[in-house]
Amino acid sequence: MGKAKFGITDIMNAKSRAAGIGNISEYTEIWLSPYDVKPSESNFYSQENIEELADSFLTVGQQQPTVLGRVNGEFKIVSGHRRNLANIMNIERGHEEYKKVRYLYKDMTGAMFELSLLIGNAYNRELTAWEKTQQAQRLKEALLRAKDEDGLEITGKLRDIIAELMNESPTNIARMDSINNNATPEIKEEFAKGNIGVTTAYEAAKLPPEEQKAIAEKAAAGESIRAKEIAAKVAEKKAGDDYETPHPESITSLCYSCQRYKDCNVKTGTCEKCDQYINKAEAEKTDEQRYSDEQDKIDRDTKKKLQEQADREKMEKLPSDGKADHKTHEVKIAVSYYGDIVSGKKKFELRKNDRGYKVGDSLKMLEFKDGKHTGRTIDADIIYMLEDYTGLEEGYCILGIDVTAHSGEVSETDTGADQLPGQMSIEDYQIGQAAEPERGISNEQAAAEKEE
Repeated sequence: MGKAKFGITDIMNAKSRAAGIGNISEYTEIWLSPYDVKPSESNFYSQENIEELADSFLTVGQQQPTVLGRVNGEFKIVSGHRRNLANIMNIERGHEEYKKVRYLYKDMTGAMFELSLLIGNAYNRELTAWEKTQQAQRLKEALLRAKDEDGLEITGKLRDIIAELMNESPTNIARMDSINNNATPEIKEEFAKGNIGVTTAYEAAKLPPEEQKAIAEKAAAGESIRAKEIAAKVAEKKAGDDYETPHPESITSLCYSCQRYKDCNVKTGTCEKCDQYINKAEAEKTDEQRYSDEQDKIDRDTKKKLQEQADREKMEKLPSDGKADHKTHEVKIAVSYYGDIVSGKKKFELRKNDRGYKVGDSLKMLEFKDGKHTGRTIDADIIYMLEDYTGLEEGYCILGIDVTAHSGEVSETDTGADQLPGQMSIEDYQIGQAAEPERGISNEQAAAEKEE
């Protein structure tokens, strides 16, 4: 089976289905033996009260079918591990009618199966704080896996996407991430057992391993562990004499930023080159941080290219005596934009580029209201032009303008109260496009064509 491309929209749809919002028309009904479907090895959720569930099936029947993902030809459980175990129990009790039961399945990639499993269980049961923390980590891994294997395009911060999928705040996801990355196995074990809460685990994860182990031992012995006490200990440790951080007088040495600083026996304050140097900040970055850095670099490069393009166009602008290629384009504007353009709040025009616009040309902007020219005009020079840019519809351009003259006074009602300065609504954009005399014809020609 080939790779099935999917995006964040598909994931959000899976969330909606799991929450009972969407329909299941895209799934196929199939009757299988409960022994022929495989539980997910990724399932870490609680599997309790199977016998009670099996009894309820005998009494009222199975109301909701188990949902499967067919991955590389194998049927694996997405949602309904407990239901499938209950069916197996009833078979072993001698109820032969459970040898074939109804399922719903859909073909999936491995990454999409993992995401569906996590999202489905999030809405089919009440999760403990430990299970939520595990789910946050697994969602992060699954999203990054989908990005690598299936070409999933992740837009925005990974933490925000996980927060949206789990209906949690980004702050809570950050706390869970800290526990997953920094808590010792002992702390995680007591957290999983419910002997300490999520806040206590988060604060404990800030301490050295030996101190975390001591806290875990107290929790295992039944002692009450308060998060506030641990937080106070963390703050005291940071401020205490035993908290040591290098403070060189001048940052001239590679040693201070090296991952091997603590273990190195030749570190100095003047090292400029070392064959064992490992940048600590880069080496310890998470996959999420690396992805964020990549996006930031793309944004910086794009901004730089746009600036270089603008600089080139300014340098190529013809001097005032070169009138041969200079054109004046007559366009129409809505009343609500007149004041913003004259005041300089609106310094751009979004136009369909079938008029041959270029830097150095001029615009004569005619104000129209109710289909009639009000008599007011604005003269402006085109000083910047952006086209063929991602997000900009093909055939359109953005013109940066510099107002040189205008006729008529600007009243307090010129700018619509429901619009931000310089903002173009869809309605006004359509009005502007419909009113604009395309093909370079005059107002009189446009009126004559309309009468014909």
